[in-house]
Amino acid sequence: MSSERAPDLNAAPGLVPMSAANKPTQVDVVGDRIRVASLEIIDRALAGYLESRSPEERPETVERALRVGLMALQSASGSIDVDHVRRAFDKLLSDAADSNKKATVEVEEILRKTFSTEGGVMPATLERFIGDKGQLAQFTKDLFDENRRDSAIGKLNTILGTYFDGDASKLAHLLDPTREASPLSGFRAEIAKRFDDVLLKIVEMEASQKAAKGERKKGTAKGADFESRIIAEYTELLRATNDDIEGTGGITGAVTDSKKGDAVITINAKDSSAAVLRIVVEVKDKAMTGPAIEKELAEARENRKAEIALMVFSEAAAPAGAAPFQISRNGVYCVVDPEAPDVAILEASYRLARISALIRAKSEGSGADLSAVRDAIEALRSRLDSVKEIKKTLTAIDNTTEKARDELDTLRTSISTEIDRIEEQVRASSAAAKSE
Repeated sequence: MSSERAPDLNAAPGLVPMSAANKPTQVDVVGDRIRVASLEIIDRALAGYLESRSPEERPETVERALRVGLMALQSASGSIDVDHVRRAFDKLLSDAADSNKKATVEVEEILRKTFSTEGGVMPATLERFIGDKGQLAQFTKDLFDENRRDSAIGKLNTILGTYFDGDASKLAHLLDPTREASPLSGFRAEIAKRFDDVLLKIVEMEASQKAAKGERKKGTAKGADFESRIIAEYTELLRATNDDIEGTGGITGAVTDSKKGDAVITINAKDSSAAVLRIVVEVKDKAMTGPAIEKELAEARENRKAEIALMVFSEAAAPAGAAPFQISRNGVYCVVDPEAPDVAILEASYRLARISALIRAKSEGSGADLSAVRDAIEALRSRLDSVKEIKKTLTAIDNTTEKARDELDTLRTSISTEIDRIEEQVRASSAAAKSE
């Protein structure tokens, strides 16, 4: 060729396009076909290699060389693209690392300015609001400072003082019954009125009782009332025993035309296998001489076929020295208040009369220790005198009433114990007499 072009640096080695004076190299690509026309390659080594081939092999060798060259160019282009991407990615990583370092420094600076214990915004703000001398501490101190009248505690103290402190407080006004505006004032007046009404009724009842008592003393009704009350008390006492009582004041007895004996207590009345003994009861509300009493007791025993007599006196009719008990030849004396008979005295007298009846039935030679019985009766008399004194204290309405009642119950228990002891002595003496 007459002229040569400088080789293109991007072209494969030894490949030189034709000059403009010659027919240019034409490369057409149609579908999957590549057509190359007017291609000239100037390369001595390659020309020598191709010249060594036979003319028949040269087209195939050139075609193969072109194919191999294009494939090499294709692989080289892909490697260039990958390197470019790698370099771009490495640059991106480097830029990102620089950005992260810068961001880390900036964030660290911001955190230091915000949370540092020395000069930080957050600690300073917290100290200002909730520190020892902060706004919250000052607010709380002011709110609960009891020395300040405008604090919550001061206001509460003022309110409580108004309602509860001293005689001038509202509570004192409400609870003072002497103040007319107090709710308790009306209650106090009502209670006082009711007490006055009760006292008036008590006075009226006492006056009525005194009047009735005086009338009974004047007429014959007093004795009848006293008799029925005593028989009723004994009826109630004997409910839980084997003994029974019957009123006989209007019934003629064994003696012709005689009605002596107001009632008869039958010992062991409910036990058919035991011996039946009788106690005649006489109730007296008028004074009698000693001989007259003994005569009446003897007649009453004979009229009612009784082993012993029990005469119950009212306090006004009792002979001297008879209260509360006394044992005579014909029976037992008993003294009670006709208006309020003491059940303890009535029970003790009945049990003494019963013991005496059993002794008489077994004969006086049975060995019963009657002296011990008399000693026990004297002890009972002493105790019942105390009961009488205590009963007097119960007529007054005062704070000692309950104590007096307790003492009375204690003494009544002692009386019952003494009677039990007497009965035990009688049983022991009787048993000893039988064994002999």
